[in-house]
Amino acid sequence: MSRFKAVIFDLDGTLITSSIDFKLMRERVISYLLASGIPSEILSASDTVTSSLARFREFMKKTGEERALEDMEREINSLLIQVELADVARTTQMNGAKEVISDLRREGYRTGLLTRGSRTYALKALEIAGLDDRCFDVIVCRDDFPASETKPNGKAMERVARMLNLSSSTCLMLGDHPIDMYCSIAAGSTFVGVLSGWSDDRTWREKGCSYVIESVADLPAWLLEHASTDLHEGGGGQARRL
Repeated sequence: MSRFKAVIFDLDGTLITSSIDFKLMRERVISYLLASGIPSEILSASDTVTSSLARFREFMKKTGEERALEDMEREINSLLIQVELADVARTTQMNGAKEVISDLRREGYRTGLLTRGSRTYALKALEIAGLDDRCFDVIVCRDDFPASETKPNGKAMERVARMLNLSSSTCLMLGDHPIDMYCSIAAGSTFVGVLSGWSDDRTWREKGCSYVIESVADLPAWLLEHASTDLHEGGGGQARRL
Protein backbone atom coordinates (compact mmCIF):
# COMPACT_ATOMS: atom_id res chain seq x y z
CA MET A 1 0.00 0.00 0.00
CA SER A 2 1.25 3.46 -0.88
CA ARG A 3 2.41 5.66 1.98
CA PHE A 4 0.98 8.59 0.01
CA LYS A 5 -2.72 9.37 0.01
CA ALA A 6 -2.61 12.38 -2.30
CA VAL A 7 -0.52 13.95 -5.04
CA ILE A 8 -0.45 17.74 -5.16
CA PHE A 9 0.59 19.31 -8.44
CA ASP A 10 2.12 22.64 -9.29
CA LEU A 11 0.67 24.08 -12.51
CA ASP A 12 3.08 26.01 -14.79
CA GLY A 13 6.06 23.95 -15.89
CA THR A 14 4.60 20.85 -14.23
CA LEU A 15 1.20 20.16 -15.80
CA ILE A 16 1.22 22.83 -18.51
CA THR A 17 3.74 24.78 -20.52
CA SER A 18 3.83 28.31 -19.17
CA SER A 19 2.73 31.12 -21.47
CA ILE A 20 3.47 33.80 -18.87
CA ASP A 21 6.06 36.50 -19.58
CA PHE A 22 7.67 36.53 -16.14
CA LYS A 23 10.14 39.25 -17.15
CA LEU A 24 7.26 41.56 -18.02
CA MET A 25 5.53 40.57 -14.80
CA ARG A 26 8.61 41.56 -12.73
CA GLU A 27 8.92 44.85 -14.58
CA ARG A 28 5.29 45.81 -14.03
CA VAL A 29 5.34 44.88 -10.35
CA ILE A 30 8.55 46.82 -9.70
CA SER A 31 7.27 49.84 -11.64
CA TYR A 32 4.11 49.85 -9.56
CA LEU A 33 6.00 49.52 -6.27
CA LEU A 34 8.44 52.31 -7.17
CA ALA A 35 5.56 54.58 -8.20
CA SER A 36 3.92 53.80 -4.85
CA GLY A 37 6.95 55.03 -2.92
CA ILE A 38 8.68 51.75 -2.13
CA PRO A 39 12.47 52.42 -1.91
CA SER A 40 14.39 51.22 -4.95
CA GLU A 41 17.12 49.66 -2.77
CA ILE A 42 14.80 46.87 -1.61
CA LEU A 43 13.82 45.95 -5.17
CA SER A 44 15.79 44.29 -7.95
CA ALA A 45 14.81 43.63 -11.56
CA SER A 46 16.78 40.37 -11.40
CA ASP A 47 14.75 38.98 -8.49
CA THR A 48 11.68 36.83 -8.84
CA VAL A 49 8.28 38.39 -8.31
CA THR A 50 7.98 36.22 -5.20
CA SER A 51 11.15 37.69 -3.67
CA SER A 52 10.26 41.27 -4.55
CA LEU A 53 6.80 40.96 -3.03
CA ALA A 54 8.18 39.33 0.12
CA ARG A 55 10.52 42.29 0.68
CA PHE A 56 7.71 44.72 -0.11
CA ARG A 57 5.48 43.15 2.54
CA GLU A 58 8.28 43.18 5.09
CA PHE A 59 8.95 46.86 4.39
CA MET A 60 5.28 47.79 4.73
CA LYS A 61 5.01 45.99 8.06
CA LYS A 62 8.21 47.53 9.44
CA THR A 63 7.05 51.02 8.50
CA GLY A 64 3.59 50.53 10.01
CA GLU A 65 1.81 50.72 6.66
CA GLU A 66 -0.10 47.48 7.02
CA ARG A 67 -3.44 49.22 6.44
CA ALA A 68 -2.31 50.18 2.93
CA LEU A 69 -0.89 46.73 2.25
CA GLU A 70 -4.20 45.05 1.50
CA ASP A 71 -5.23 47.64 -1.10
CA MET A 72 -1.81 47.56 -2.74
CA GLU A 73 -1.84 43.78 -2.92
CA ARG A 74 -5.20 43.90 -4.70
CA GLU A 75 -3.70 46.25 -7.26
CA ILE A 76 -0.66 44.02 -7.68
CA ASN A 77 -2.87 40.96 -8.13
CA SER A 78 -4.72 42.77 -10.93
CA LEU A 79 -1.41 43.55 -12.63
CA LEU A 80 -0.33 39.92 -12.33
CA ILE A 81 -3.60 38.64 -13.80
CA GLN A 82 -3.24 40.95 -16.81
CA VAL A 83 0.16 39.45 -17.61
CA GLU A 84 -1.00 35.90 -16.88
CA LEU A 85 -3.88 36.16 -19.33
CA ALA A 86 -2.01 37.99 -22.09
CA ASP A 87 -0.83 34.81 -23.86
CA VAL A 88 -2.88 32.17 -22.08
CA ALA A 89 -4.26 30.95 -25.42
CA ARG A 90 -0.80 29.48 -26.15
CA THR A 91 -0.96 27.14 -23.14
CA THR A 92 -0.41 23.47 -23.86
CA GLN A 93 -0.57 20.34 -21.73
CA MET A 94 2.59 18.56 -20.64
CA ASN A 95 2.81 15.20 -22.33
CA GLY A 96 0.99 12.58 -20.29
CA ALA A 97 -0.46 14.96 -17.69
CA LYS A 98 -4.12 14.08 -18.23
CA GLU A 99 -3.47 10.36 -18.31
CA VAL A 100 -1.33 10.44 -15.17
CA ILE A 101 -3.96 12.33 -13.18
CA SER A 102 -6.69 9.97 -14.35
CA ASP A 103 -4.60 6.92 -13.49
CA LEU A 104 -3.79 8.26 -10.02
CA ARG A 105 -7.45 8.83 -9.26
CA ARG A 106 -8.38 5.33 -10.44
CA GLU A 107 -5.73 3.97 -8.09
CA GLY A 108 -7.31 5.80 -5.15
CA TYR A 109 -5.03 8.80 -4.82
CA ARG A 110 -6.56 12.18 -4.00
CA THR A 111 -5.36 14.95 -6.30
CA GLY A 112 -4.79 18.63 -5.70
CA LEU A 113 -3.51 21.69 -7.54
CA LEU A 114 -1.46 24.28 -5.67
CA THR A 115 -0.38 27.26 -7.75
CA ARG A 116 0.88 30.80 -7.39
CA GLY A 117 -1.22 31.63 -10.42
CA SER A 118 -4.53 33.44 -9.97
CA ARG A 119 -7.74 31.41 -10.01
CA THR A 120 -8.86 33.23 -13.15
CA TYR A 121 -5.64 32.25 -14.92
CA ALA A 122 -5.44 28.70 -13.55
CA LEU A 123 -8.95 27.71 -14.62
CA LYS A 124 -8.53 29.29 -18.05
CA ALA A 125 -5.13 27.67 -18.60
CA LEU A 126 -6.45 24.25 -17.56
CA GLU A 127 -9.36 24.60 -19.96
CA ILE A 128 -7.15 25.60 -22.90
CA ALA A 129 -4.69 22.79 -22.13
CA GLY A 130 -7.49 20.23 -22.12
CA LEU A 131 -7.29 19.48 -18.40
CA ASP A 132 -10.61 19.37 -16.58
CA ASP A 133 -10.47 21.24 -13.26
CA ARG A 134 -12.92 18.65 -11.91
CA CYS A 135 -10.12 16.05 -11.93
CA PHE A 136 -8.71 17.77 -8.84
CA ASP A 137 -10.25 17.29 -5.41
CA VAL A 138 -8.81 20.62 -4.30
CA ILE A 139 -7.53 23.67 -6.18
CA VAL A 140 -5.77 26.43 -4.25
CA CYS A 141 -4.61 29.53 -6.13
CA ARG A 142 -2.65 32.67 -5.30
CA ASP A 143 -5.66 34.87 -4.64
CA ASP A 144 -7.76 32.40 -2.67
CA PHE A 145 -6.03 33.25 0.61
CA PRO A 146 -3.71 35.99 1.97
CA ALA A 147 -0.83 36.61 -0.43
CA SER A 148 1.74 36.04 2.33
CA GLU A 149 0.47 32.45 2.72
CA THR A 150 1.14 31.33 -0.85
CA LYS A 151 4.10 29.14 -1.85
CA PRO A 152 6.84 28.93 -0.62
CA ASN A 153 5.01 29.31 2.72
CA GLY A 154 4.35 25.83 4.09
CA LYS A 155 0.89 26.99 5.15
CA ALA A 156 -0.20 26.63 1.55
CA MET A 157 0.57 22.91 1.46
CA GLU A 158 -0.80 22.37 4.95
CA ARG A 159 -4.04 24.02 3.87
CA VAL A 160 -4.40 21.71 0.87
CA ALA A 161 -3.83 18.68 3.10
CA ARG A 162 -6.48 19.88 5.59
CA MET A 163 -8.95 20.44 2.76
CA LEU A 164 -8.37 16.81 1.78
CA ASN A 165 -8.71 15.69 5.43
CA LEU A 166 -5.17 14.35 5.30
CA SER A 167 -1.88 14.87 7.08
CA SER A 168 0.75 16.78 5.08
CA SER A 169 3.12 13.84 5.59
CA THR A 170 0.85 11.63 3.48
CA CYS A 171 0.91 14.09 0.56
CA LEU A 172 3.42 14.10 -2.28
CA MET A 173 4.08 17.34 -4.13
CA LEU A 174 5.29 17.57 -7.73
CA GLY A 175 6.76 20.85 -8.97
CA ASP A 176 9.29 22.52 -11.25
CA HIS A 177 10.57 25.35 -9.04
CA PRO A 178 12.46 25.54 -5.71
CA ILE A 179 9.57 27.45 -4.15
CA ASP A 180 7.48 24.30 -4.62
CA MET A 181 10.13 22.29 -2.80
CA TYR A 182 10.44 24.82 0.04
CA CYS A 183 6.67 24.80 0.51
CA SER A 184 6.57 21.01 0.57
CA ILE A 185 9.49 20.67 3.01
CA ALA A 186 8.01 23.28 5.36
CA ALA A 187 4.78 21.28 5.50
CA GLY A 188 6.53 17.94 6.05
CA SER A 189 5.53 16.55 2.66
CA THR A 190 7.66 14.57 0.24
CA PHE A 191 8.71 16.49 -2.85
CA VAL A 192 9.59 15.36 -6.37
CA GLY A 193 11.06 17.88 -8.82
CA VAL A 194 10.51 17.82 -12.57
CA LEU A 195 12.83 18.97 -15.35
CA SER A 196 10.01 20.10 -17.63
CA GLY A 197 9.86 23.65 -16.35
CA TRP A 198 12.03 26.21 -14.56
CA SER A 199 14.65 23.98 -12.94
CA ASP A 200 17.35 21.89 -14.58
CA ASP A 201 19.43 19.10 -13.05
CA ARG A 202 22.07 21.47 -11.74
CA THR A 203 19.50 23.71 -10.06
CA TRP A 204 17.87 20.79 -8.29
CA ARG A 205 21.25 19.50 -7.12
CA GLU A 206 22.26 22.92 -5.81
CA LYS A 207 18.94 23.29 -3.98
CA GLY A 208 19.26 19.84 -2.41
CA CYS A 209 16.27 18.17 -4.07
CA SER A 210 16.21 14.46 -3.23
CA TYR A 211 14.06 13.19 -6.09
CA VAL A 212 14.00 14.40 -9.69
CA ILE A 213 12.14 13.04 -12.72
CA GLU A 214 11.97 14.24 -16.30
CA SER A 215 8.28 15.14 -16.29
CA VAL A 216 4.86 14.34 -14.89
CA ALA A 217 4.69 11.39 -17.29
CA ASP A 218 7.35 9.65 -15.19
CA LEU A 219 5.47 9.99 -11.91
CA PRO A 220 3.67 6.59 -12.02
CA ALA A 221 7.01 4.78 -12.39
CA TRP A 222 8.48 6.83 -9.53
CA LEU A 223 5.53 5.96 -7.29
CA LEU A 224 5.83 2.28 -8.19
CA GLU A 225 9.45 2.33 -7.03
CA HIS A 226 9.21 4.64 -4.03
CA ALA A 227 5.67 4.91 -2.64
CA SER A 228 5.96 1.96 -0.29
CA THR A 229 9.46 2.81 0.96
CA ASP A 230 10.45 4.80 4.04
CA LEU A 231 11.32 8.13 2.47
CA HIS A 232 12.66 11.27 4.11
CA GLU A 233 9.63 13.49 4.72
CA GLY A 234 11.05 16.60 3.10
CA GLY A 235 12.96 17.20 -0.09
CA GLY A 236 16.54 17.78 1.03
CA GLY A 237 19.54 15.69 0.28
CA GLN A 238 21.41 14.65 -2.82
CA ALA A 239 19.31 14.62 -5.97
CA ARG A 240 18.35 11.20 -7.27
CA ARG A 241 17.04 10.54 -10.76
CA LEU A 242 14.49 7.89 -11.59
